[in-house]
Amino acid sequence: METRLDIRLEEPNPLFKRWLQRWLDEAEQRNRKSQHRLRQALQALHNYPLPLYSGRECAVLRGFGATLCQLIDDELRQHTHLAGQTTAVDSVQYQEQVQQVVKVVQKQQRQQQQHLKQQPRRKKITKKAQQEQAAVEERERAVGMPAGSYRIVLLVDTQETSGKNKRVLDQTHHYLQSLAVEHQVRRLTVGDFVWIACDAAGNELVLPYIVERKRMDDLASSIRDGRFHEQKHRLSQCGLPHIIYLIEDYGDNEQLGLPLDSLQQALVNARIQSAGIQVVRSDNHYRSMCYLSGVSGALQQLYVQANVSLHSVSDKSQLKGQAQTEASRCPSVGLLKFRALYEDSARNAQLTVREVFVQQLLQLHSLSLDRALAIVERYGTPRLLLDAYADCKDVTEASLLLATLSCGPLQRPLGDKLSQCIHQFYTSEFQ
Repeated sequence: METRLDIRLEEPNPLFKRWLQRWLDEAEQRNRKSQHRLRQALQALHNYPLPLYSGRECAVLRGFGATLCQLIDDELRQHTHLAGQTTAVDSVQYQEQVQQVVKVVQKQQRQQQQHLKQQPRRKKITKKAQQEQAAVEERERAVGMPAGSYRIVLLVDTQETSGKNKRVLDQTHHYLQSLAVEHQVRRLTVGDFVWIACDAAGNELVLPYIVERKRMDDLASSIRDGRFHEQKHRLSQCGLPHIIYLIEDYGDNEQLGLPLDSLQQALVNARIQSAGIQVVRSDNHYRSMCYLSGVSGALQQLYVQANVSLHSVSDKSQLKGQAQTEASRCPSVGLLKFRALYEDSARNAQLTVREVFVQQLLQLHSLSLDRALAIVERYGTPRLLLDAYADCKDVTEASLLLATLSCGPLQRPLGDKLSQCIHQFYTSEFQ
């Protein structure tokens, strides 16, 4: 690391200063008008930190006119002739003084570096690193809520209260207030409704129930663009064992974009093929809020009135398989922190190659989550699948490579049609 030196001599121009002082004294004794200009020039020369080697160079300073500069040059020539020296003497003396200062500074720097090497180096922690460290410590901090020290609150996603159309007022908040359901509106990264247990210290634990509300027309739209399978996958990965799809009728369920039978079949498949998913139908929005109110009351009985203690768990795998009746049987129930659920379920969270591969497959028509998981279980990445295609003898064998792959709880084969579709998708060249 280079160090910039700012070297200033106490008297960079002693010769010129002495001459100016002599001329100023003579002008003051004779009361000449030039004394004011000489005094100004002397002050400017005193403040100038660098050496000057001629009267011409002094012209940059205040008070030095052409006459004064010429006088300095004449005096300088006479002085050089008498002394037998050149004006380079001042320059050499200045350079010698600079070298002496540089040597002193370099010696001090070497001593300082040796002193720093002897001490252990401490890495400076940035503000971002401090925040990340604090977040990790907060997530790892154990939380305990004794019986009677917490209350249950329903969290509502912000999209559930804003509404897609500004002209249409979403009645979610109004309905929950009229039903006396304690709730808060927050940004949720997964699901539309969750329940949390809050204590006086501000700790929040998520009860193992999550609700995804869909109107029939929204369900049809999500099936067409692939969001339905992607949402099911994210819900199943969030760690909460009890997943509820709350499906609202859309008028007479006409003009939905898909046949009603197809939508009902998709709901049946979600209930049968995906473990832990429960499908609940309601007539309208108000009935949906009544259902949520009923669930809130049931959770009050299951946890608060049953005097169940709660504690935090760091691994969401500890929640899998937790039965609904466990809360009343166990003196203490382990739950995820709300912050952990929020961060782990965020859409912008770092996904593994395996998770991205699953989401890729879910975009294909008729490819369910169980089928996608079965493919990824056999071939963990797209690269492995392409290598398997390359090892086949011909195109026919490659297109039927996945046809006999067992999928889902019933272990049904994937089928020739889907196998050919996947092969075409991953081997075709797009231009």
